[in-house]
Amino acid sequence: MLQQWLRLEVWMKRDDGAVSPVVGVMLMLVVTIIIAAVVSGFAGGLAGGTKAVPQAAIAVKIDTAADDGMGGTTTKMTFTLLSGDPIPTRDLEIVTYYTNASGYTYKHTQSASSDMVDLYGLGTANARMPYLNDARYGYAGDNPAVDFGNYTWKTGDVLSTGNVPGTATLLGIGFTRGTWPDPDTFDDPDFGPGSIVEVKILHVPSGKFIFDREVAVL
Repeated sequence: MLQQWLRLEVWMKRDDGAVSPVVGVMLMLVVTIIIAAVVSGFAGGLAGGTKAVPQAAIAVKIDTAADDGMGGTTTKMTFTLLSGDPIPTRDLEIVTYYTNASGYTYKHTQSASSDMVDLYGLGTANARMPYLNDARYGYAGDNPAVDFGNYTWKTGDVLSTGNVPGTATLLGIGFTRGTWPDPDTFDDPDFGPGSIVEVKILHVPSGKFIFDREVAVL
């Protein structure tokens, strides 16, 4: 009987010794699982908060001999969505860089909260550049729905700066309004055919550029 009791005591001591490492391993596994769950949840939250970048094929043109619609020419900048997803312009910022002959760089950011410009100096055609150039929705200054930030850019839509004041405002160059028959002029005389403007279009919700290219002035 005594021998059996001694064997049982030895067995229990051996079993107690084995329990400690097992418990330690189990605790390590639990901690590892908890950390993995926290990291996974955090990463999932980040991914869920990231907005998708819209697909867009865009053409940008700066033309110093564009038709002004009144039998003459003007400098006009246009943005055409050739294909891609509809994009609310309130989600966009247009960033431009122009360096003149003396090395000075004009940088300007155009957004849905940018100031409007009086396109013709009449006090009746205030618009935020670039406006939606589609007569079906009204002309710039007549209908706020065509102001940048107020419409959704769709395939085939052309956005325009209209004329020298609109273009100068978008580029941040400045302009001087002419007295008829003298035309409006850019305040920087270096700006003209052959000038290079770096144009970036930022999709603000995703933080990604959907257009980033140097555009030669025609």
